[in-house]
Amino acid sequence: MKSFLVKGKRPIIRWGSLPDETYFEGTVPEGFSLAVSPSEGYVVIDVDRHGDKDGFEAIPKELEAELLSTLSYPTKNKGRHYWFKYTGTDELANKTSGLGIDLRVGSKGYVVWYPKEDLRDSMSKVKETSTTLNKWLEELFGYCIKK
Repeated sequence: MKSFLVKGKRPIIRWGSLPDETYFEGTVPEGFSLAVSPSEGYVVIDVDRHGDKDGFEAIPKELEAELLSTLSYPTKNKGRHYWFKYTGTDELANKTSGLGIDLRVGSKGYVVWYPKEDLRDSMSKVKETSTTLNKWLEELFGYCIKK
């Protein structure tokens, strides 16, 4: 896990070169936000509401309770970030689904951290993915190898 500042959604540093377990300390300055790149093994499901896309409508009913059980927080556009420890075996891609749902995988991506609580104090709330959630994630975000 690592955290750093962004202006808008653009990092102000080369965040990919930060060592794991490097955290921004102090008060986030006006006009900036805190971003987090999850550690390997973690995924963040980013559900958005933009224009005619409402990612919440694309979430299967059988996954709703699981999403509510893990660390999550609202985003500025009435969306939500859901954090999980991924227990599946397929490699997942850091990408958008076209359904108003994006995935941020391990150290390959980052999300804005909106809570006031320190990131490190929140990680104990992150739950492991179920077989059902793994299957859904792998269908939406698994790597497809073209032959």
